[in-house]
Amino acid sequence: MEKLKVLIVDDEHLIRNLIRLRIDWEQEGFEITGEASNAQEALELVEEQNPDIIFTDIYMPNMDGIELSRRVLERYPHIKIVVVSGHDEFEYAQQGIKIGIFDFLLKPIRASDLLHVAGNLKQKIHEERTRAKEISKMKEEMERNLPYLRERFLFQWLNGALSREEIVEQADYFKLPAFRQSSGFQVAVVEIAPVSEKHTEEQLIMLGLVCKHQIELFFQNDPLVEILSETRNQFILVSFYPGRELAETCESLMAYLLASTQCLVNIGVGRKRENVQDARLSYQEACRAIRYKAFVGNNQVVCYEEMIGNREETYQSDPELLRQLQFYVSVGSSERAVQLLSQIFGLSFSSESDFRMAALDVIHECQRAITEQGIEEEQGLLKETMLAVMTADNLPELLQTLERYVVLVSEAILSKRQDKEGNLISQVKAYLEENLGDPEVGLASTAAAFFVSPGHLGRLMKKETGQTFVEYLTNLRMKKAETLLKTTDLKGYEIGAQVGITDPHYFSILFKKVMGRSMNEYRVGKCQQG
Repeated sequence: MEKLKVLIVDDEHLIRNLIRLRIDWEQEGFEITGEASNAQEALELVEEQNPDIIFTDIYMPNMDGIELSRRVLERYPHIKIVVVSGHDEFEYAQQGIKIGIFDFLLKPIRASDLLHVAGNLKQKIHEERTRAKEISKMKEEMERNLPYLRERFLFQWLNGALSREEIVEQADYFKLPAFRQSSGFQVAVVEIAPVSEKHTEEQLIMLGLVCKHQIELFFQNDPLVEILSETRNQFILVSFYPGRELAETCESLMAYLLASTQCLVNIGVGRKRENVQDARLSYQEACRAIRYKAFVGNNQVVCYEEMIGNREETYQSDPELLRQLQFYVSVGSSERAVQLLSQIFGLSFSSESDFRMAALDVIHECQRAITEQGIEEEQGLLKETMLAVMTADNLPELLQTLERYVVLVSEAILSKRQDKEGNLISQVKAYLEENLGDPEVGLASTAAAFFVSPGHLGRLMKKETGQTFVEYLTNLRMKKAETLLKTTDLKGYEIGAQVGITDPHYFSILFKKVMGRSMNEYRVGKCQQG
């Protein structure tokens, strides 16, 4: 920390001199930058030098130390002031506590007292400056993160995670005045995809970035439209424009994207909502509307209101059941996934469109599982399922279609997982062969080498080999030891070291336990055969 600037104020030259010479200020981290013989002179030096600390006498002509302190602290509250007073002045000096004086020094001034006060001053100023830097850094970090925090608020709002009070408070904080309008809002989801089915990951990412930029350009003069990036190929629009149909705007946006970018565009539009807490409903409607793309084709704007025939919907999806469904599909458990269908469709649907909505939720969760597991799905299967869902005359027929789809997707994921697990065990076996002589090789170290948990690797090993990890490794080492006994003249402890068992006694016991006879017996038998 740079030296702290000190100003000494006293109408007696001897007292000023005493304070200056009583301790080695420079050694203690201070620099005396000025002296004043009266309060007025002190105020001028404060303006000129901006000191960190002022030592002032209490009684001076024209203006005393208390009044000087009050005037300084009004303009410069960061300056620390120490009042120097005699015993008979101390009671009056204590009035300075109310105005924020840091400390007091009693005359006669002792070096130890001065050092003590100087140390406290230094520590206090260091703490305040450190805190000020931390607060400044936090503010800078907040400014940098403001776009992210603003977007997170909007996502929480769309997912129904905030109360009305939280919505209003955060909307004000993020300077979103549209939330205070009474004209309502509408949500749309824009999904883009590459024209060619063959594309690299990099091309998909670049397409998302280009389309995001184009959407931002399209709405650059529309302060009442919020744009969010849901995934790399999906964007959310929230329009607060009164009297403007978002569907018409989306038609123009789609035409703009198709003209400026090589991509496919599908947009789902939810219904208008007046209550700010109904954002989740409009968002869900937009998501469901966009799922109709497999039926109506690409480059379409689908309005939820038209999709359900302008009626109030009675079906409400159960997020927990849908999460469970996605989990069972993702782990390849088709039986449990099918069992969940009966719970999802255990409602009393009021119309065909209700159970079609539920079917679309199921298909959506299966699609999410497919994406997360990174498997290729036959495009024909999805189209065939969607067509069957849209044309099913009754719930049993629709359930039969969905059960088939869920089973096929689950089995495809399970097959890929099993292939992956089998490949992992093959790699582990090769790793153990290669590192057999390392005594540190074990379940934990091997699991770490393949970035899996020890428990998971242990279960896979048992499943694939019929042996525990330790049993497999021990048998592998004993087979290697047997080979060395047959083909070399190495001593028992040398063979043990070569197979990763450095304790000769333990190796001898283990060999006899696994092979059925001791190494000496084994060698005698070998010689007799020779």
